[in-house]
Amino acid sequence: MSSSPDLSPGNILKLHTRAQLQKDDLYTFLKRELPEISVEERLQYLAAILNDFLEEYDYDNDDEMSMDGYRIKRFRPRGLSDAPGV
Repeated sequence: MSSSPDLSPGNILKLHTRAQLQKDDLYTFLKRELPEISVEERLQYLAAILNDFLEEYDYDNDDEMSMDGYRIKRFRPRGLSDAPGV
């Protein structure tokens, strides 16, 4: 029984705020926080967070992972990133 993702502004802000307090990339953080949802739903959360807060994340265009047929860029909280060249 799957309900649609809660993409409300308040929930997106809450997830973004918690993501900023740790070092994992955004997708890995969402996977840990929301293990019960599908990759597609997690990508909806990732897109919603980046839509509102892209300037608060760093990324390297070559740093990506594969998950269930998707190629996912790793967006890391700005200032906490250990990614080379960032």
